[in-house]
Order: sequence, then structure tokens, then C-alpha cells
Amino acid sequence: MATVATGPVTKFGSVFVSGTEYDNTNTLYCIDHEPCSRENRLKIGMVVLVNGTRSEEYTSDQTLIRIADKITYEESVEGVVQSVAADGLSLVVLGQLVSVNQKTEIDPSLQGATPHTLNTTTVPRTVVEVSGFVTGDGTILATLILQETGTPHYEIEGFVKHHNVANRTFEIGSLVVDYSPADISQMPSPTSRVWDGMVVFIQGDQWSQGGPGPYGARLTATRVKPQGLGVTDIRDAEVEDFITQVVGPGDFFVNNVHVQTTPFTTYEGGTANDLVIGAHVEVDGSLVNDILQATHILFENETELESNVATIDTSAKTLTLVGFSGVIIAVDGRTAIDGEGNALRLEDLQAGDHLKIHGRHGAGGTMLATEIERVAPTSNVKLEGLLTSVPDPLWVIAGVTIDTTAIPDSGFKGREGVAIGRSAFFAGLSIGQKVAIQGNMSGMMVQWSSASHDD
Repeated sequence: MATVATGPVTKFGSVFVSGTEYDNTNTLYCIDHEPCSRENRLKIGMVVLVNGTRSEEYTSDQTLIRIADKITYEESVEGVVQSVAADGLSLVVLGQLVSVNQKTEIDPSLQGATPHTLNTTTVPRTVVEVSGFVTGDGTILATLILQETGTPHYEIEGFVKHHNVANRTFEIGSLVVDYSPADISQMPSPTSRVWDGMVVFIQGDQWSQGGPGPYGARLTATRVKPQGLGVTDIRDAEVEDFITQVVGPGDFFVNNVHVQTTPFTTYEGGTANDLVIGAHVEVDGSLVNDILQATHILFENETELESNVATIDTSAKTLTLVGFSGVIIAVDGRTAIDGEGNALRLEDLQAGDHLKIHGRHGAGGTMLATEIERVAPTSNVKLEGLLTSVPDPLWVIAGVTIDTTAIPDSGFKGREGVAIGRSAFFAGLSIGQKVAIQGNMSGMMVQWSSASHDD
């Protein structure tokens, strides 16, 4: 069965893309517009397009065997660094604001005080290549940042806006793109007025910098093409990226890929209420007439909590849970509240209620709840989210410090829930990985009993 996928390279030993393994024995690699070859020059963090096949055979851990026939890589932006933020967590390239996080792979020559920050002294005016996700107008979340030498090949991916047919220009963030000399043969007719809102990939040969910030930059393009999967119909498709447009309930775009849900779509790490602009998702399904019919949606940055209400403040619209006293859970007008006892508002909840909460972790120990469900009383406690610190035995997940000392060896589980022991479990952990930990509460205390991850 033919398959197509996009996402970051997450592991080698074969090639893993968004955590899915592909046999690369005979893979053709097309890297950065250079001639395709059988040489694997991929790096962890490169966001790639995989064309391959899925067999009906299974590996030893009961996952379907996927074979990568071709892997294509294009950077998200390449150019001269105009500026770096004082905290080392963002930079400006070709008028685009590029941010880094705990999962960003940064070239050692560009690293600052930590492996996941930038050197604010040496990085400015350096030529860099960035791979990542376009998260909004003129913003990119980097998964990989490399230093380049020699003359830069100016390249950029982003949303078209302010398309001016007469002047043959448009903007990507604050960058003005002049496409008058460019090859636009793969784009719709410039007079069709459908360019605005498209995600495109641009190559250029001349640029001018307006200043140290993101404004005033101008690029002369040599080629403009739409981003996409390269196919319109395929039975097996997997896309990891950010939701960039919502058409209606269950109808949205992930980058340039049109996605629709069905009553049979399943969700992990979130719900249909979380399908909003800016959500980081991985969508599996079938591509039919250029629309990805989703069978499963995984929310990459969602945090899931389950416990009893410890405190509640209806005036501040916040609450806390037993076992997670350091996390303040905020409720807003978009938070869906439901469950037993016809709970519809924060005022319908009270201390001692057992809740399941989905949300997004923010700064300062806060979490914005997207869904709160009141369920039958139980002693179960659960936390699922992204790791920000991994030393054994202490974790930090979504701002919560967890001491795993009391978890027995048999409680550490890997793929398919198979017990792998503490040593193997911690050896396979990395910053930014999604994990789940479960336990039981007695009064206001929690005893953790098991931990799991699927990577």
C-alpha cells in the first residue's frame, strides 16, 4: 500500500519520522535541491516528506512495516541572521521570527548557555539553515538550526499575504517578495486571487536587509511553488504540523493540507474542541480528492491531567488538583465543561470532584484547560505531557516535578505497554518526549505506580 508522510526526523537505526519507523535500505534521498542519491545525509530535526509503501507484515513489536522509497528535504528558511533575542530563544532570518524550544536541535557552534538556546554574541550575521514548522504569519518553530558556510541559498517557507498582481509582489511575514523574474509554473494563475493564505516555498538570489529587526527585508525570488504532499489520493497518509486555518467544526488545514474529521475519528491527547489555530497535531488517515480524511489525531503539545479538585476559585476562573499543587488550571470562554451531574460551568464544580482535564501548558506553572470532564469518583491520578527535565528519578512534566523513586521496575513500560524496567526506560527518554505517569491518591497525597512512553 502506498504511503506518504511529513514530519521531523526523530531517530535513526532505519529512519523514524514523527516516531514512525521506515525501512531505508534502498531509499532515495533528495536533500535541499541537490541531485538525489542513496546517501543518507539526514539529520535529527529535519522536517521531511516521505513517499513509500506499507506492507501487511509486522515487526517484532507488532507495528506495520513501512518502507521509505524516497525522502525529500527542504529547509523552512535559509539566510543571514538579522538579530537574536537577549534570552537566546529566538532569532530573525529573512524577516521571519524563528523560535526554539527544548526539542530544537541546534548546531553546537550556535549554542548559547544551554544546548537549547542560541549564542547571542556569535550568531548574529551568521548564515543559518532552519528546519521546522510554520506556525503563523512570519513565525517558525525550529526543529533544527544549522550553520552554513559560503554564499547562502536564500529559501523560505511561509504564508502569502498582500499579493499584488500589478507589482508582482507579496509578503511572507514582514518580508517583501518580488516574484517578477521567478518560475511560478506550479502556482495558480497570479490573476486568480487565490495566492493569499497559501503556504509556499520560495527560492531567491538577492535580498536586502531593512534593519536588525524583522521589518524592511526584501527578497527577489527565482522560484515560487505551493507546499503540499505531492499527491491527491492515497490510502495511508500521516502529517505532523500546526493547524493554520479552521474552516468549520472538524474542517481545517494543517500547513497546506486540507483535513476533515468523521464521526469515527479518534483523538489522543485532546478532543475535537482542541482543533484550533496553532494546535500542534499529527493526523493519520486517507487522502481522497486532496482532502485528508482523518482516522486518528494526536495532539503533540497537549497535557492531560486526572485527579480530584483540591481548590477552586470561580472569580479568578482557576482551580488546582490533588497531586499537582504547582499547576494553576485556568478556564476561559472556550473551555468545554461536561460530565456527570450535568456539569456545564466552573460554578458547577466543587472540591473533591474527580476530573479529567485536557489543556495546554503555559508559562509560570499555568495550564489553559480546553476540556474539563467530571467523572465518577476514583482514586486514580494521571499526568500525560511533554518532558522538560529527565534525570532519574526526578522528572518535570508540564511544570510538575514527579519523583519516580517508588515506581517498581515492572511499572516502567514502553511500546504496547510492555514492561522494560527503569534503566531501559530512562535510557530512551529525551527532552520534549511525551510520557504518561499514573498513580493513586490517599487524601491529599499521591503514590506513583507506573510510567509509560510509546517511542
